[in-house]
Amino acid sequence: MDDPVSRTTASYDRIAPVFAERTSDPDDGFLAFRRRFADAVPVGGAVADLGCGPGRDAAWLLERELLVTGVDRSIEMARLAATRGVPTVLGDLRRPPFAPGSLSGLWSVAALLHVPAAETEPTLRAWSTLLRPGGVLGLSTSAGDGEGWEPISYDAELTRWFVHRDPDTLLATLETAGFEVLEHGLSTTHRTWLSVLARRCKV
Repeated sequence: MDDPVSRTTASYDRIAPVFAERTSDPDDGFLAFRRRFADAVPVGGAVADLGCGPGRDAAWLLERELLVTGVDRSIEMARLAATRGVPTVLGDLRRPPFAPGSLSGLWSVAALLHVPAAETEPTLRAWSTLLRPGGVLGLSTSAGDGEGWEPISYDAELTRWFVHRDPDTLLATLETAGFEVLEHGLSTTHRTWLSVLARRCKV
C-alpha cells in the first residue's frame, strides 16, 4: 500500500487552489470555536497552525496579534498560505519543527484526520511537548469510526487517507498525552466534526 501521508500530500499539491476556494467560508459554529481559541492565547503568543493548508485560519490569527507559523507538508498549500502573509514552513504535523515548550498555542483543523490511527498518541504527545505549561490546543477532526482512502468529489482521479476517530477515545488519548480538555463538541457539515479546546497540563 502507498504511504497514506505521502499520497495524501501529493493529492493536496494537485488540488490546492480549488481546495482553498471551497473552504473559504466556514460556518458560524466553527468561527465561534476559532474565536474562543484565539481568546485563550495571550496577545503576542507564539502559535503553530499544524496542517495550515492555504492559510485561512493562520491569516486570521495573525490579525489577532498572535505570532503564527503555518506548517504543512504540501508545498502548494504552503505557497498559498505565504501569499496571505503567513510565515510558513514545510513540515510534518506528526513531528512539528519547534522547540519544546516554545509555543503558547497549537491550532490544527481538518489535519489530524489524515494521520494514521496507530500514530494518534505519539502525535499528540509530540504536540504536548511543544506547548508551554498551560498552553492551548484548538483541534477539530473527523469523528466516527475506521480509516481508509476516500475519493475527492471534485477530482475523481485523486484520493486522500481519512481517519474517523471515536470522540471518547480521542478525548482519553489527549489526557494521556498531557492535555486537560476544557471543552468539546460535535457538529455536522459534510461529515461529523469533533472540536476540542484543551491545555497542556501544568504538572
